[in-house]
Amino acid sequence: MLLVDDHEGMREGISAVVNAQPEMTVEGEAADGHEAIQRFRELQPDVSVVDVTLKKNSGEEVLATLNKEFPNARFVVITALNGDDCIRQALSLGAQCYLHKDMLRRELLPAIRAVHDGQHYIPEAIAKRLKNGH
Repeated sequence: MLLVDDHEGMREGISAVVNAQPEMTVEGEAADGHEAIQRFRELQPDVSVVDVTLKKNSGEEVLATLNKEFPNARFVVITALNGDDCIRQALSLGAQCYLHKDMLRRELLPAIRAVHDGQHYIPEAIAKRLKNGH
C-alpha cells in the first residue's frame, strides 16, 4: 500500500494500524502530490490511501494523473474536507472510496480490504449525503 498525506503524524498512525494487520503492509509513503506520483510509479501498489489536500499537486491531481497512466489503480481518498463537490470529484477521478478523517478509526481497514478486492466502499453517512444531494 502507498500512503499519501502531508501530515507526518497521520502517516505514522495509519502506518501503525495497517502494518499491524497480517495481510497488509505500507510499502511506501509520500508527503506531497509530486512525491506521491513518483512513489506510485516506482511501487505500483495494490491500493493507495491519498489525502485530497496536499502540497505540490492536490490529491485530485494525483488521482487524475495516475488513473490516466494506470487505469486499474485503486484509491482510498481520505480528507478533513466535508463538501459534496469534493466527494463527487474524487469519485469521478477514479477513487473507489472516500473517507472523512473522523471515520478512519472504524472505516479505514474495511475500506482498504474492499478496495483491494476491487470493490467500491462508500460509508453510509457519505452515501446518504450523495443520495440526498446535500
